[in-house]
Amino acid sequence: MKFPKFWARPLSEVLVLGVVLGAGAAWGAEFSVLSYNTHGLPGWVAGDDPERRFPRIGALVQRYDVALLQEDFAHHPVLRGAAAPLLMERGNPSRFRGSALCLLFCEGSGLSFATRLPRAWLVDLASAAYEACAGWLGGANDCLATKGFQHARLVLGGTLEVHFVNTHLDAGRSAEDRAARRVQLERLRAHLEREAAGAALVLGGDLNLDAADPEDAALRDAFVAALGLADTGAKATPGAPWPQLDYLYQRSGSTVRLELLDAGEAPGFVDGAGAPLSDHPALFARLRAAPL
Repeated sequence: MKFPKFWARPLSEVLVLGVVLGAGAAWGAEFSVLSYNTHGLPGWVAGDDPERRFPRIGALVQRYDVALLQEDFAHHPVLRGAAAPLLMERGNPSRFRGSALCLLFCEGSGLSFATRLPRAWLVDLASAAYEACAGWLGGANDCLATKGFQHARLVLGGTLEVHFVNTHLDAGRSAEDRAARRVQLERLRAHLEREAAGAALVLGGDLNLDAADPEDAALRDAFVAALGLADTGAKATPGAPWPQLDYLYQRSGSTVRLELLDAGEAPGFVDGAGAPLSDHPALFARLRAAPL
């Protein structure tokens, strides 16, 4: 039997052993997930040369079955070209679309969902903008973008349904910024309680909830508990300079059980000189889905 190109990788990376061996979904499905803030602002804002970084990022993203990307703003064509032949979809557009302001500020969510899995397994992908934001000319200027979330539903091997959520919350450290994050989390929670009830779920993104800040941590923990999520433990390597703002969570569903196999900082996200490709760590998790 001749398999499509996505099967041409080591056996340890093959997604669905049951499909390859002809044994059906009872074998379960092993898959990898990446969550990464790409620091894709225009070069004069990012303070470096994203056009040099993004081809490398695109090549690395191809290593993962599902990639949840944030701050993919100004250099998306470069990323898409380097990540081919992945299926890649962007998130919600700018709140300024269709207005004269779009000539100056027309950034959408900056979210991109990418997968190397068969297109037929992606049965639904929805995007939505958060109404709440804090900061137009200050407070990290979040309102100039239009942050939101992506919600994808994949049926691995044609039978095992797993939902994936990608999001980026309001930045900044003021009370107003935290209030915006609270409203955004409430919106996302309500959506998932309605649209992903009982589903196996993987949620990742730049939540801008500092693990070292008690108020941010309380917001995070309440959201996680309400949805029954478990931390994969994916975080930057000890000693890394970044605060913990990025997270990867998972939960089992009523018909699909998720088993965590491995998680941490994704290797290789550095340039030729060993410098990080972003101002955030790349997080990964490897999981196994099996029918209950």
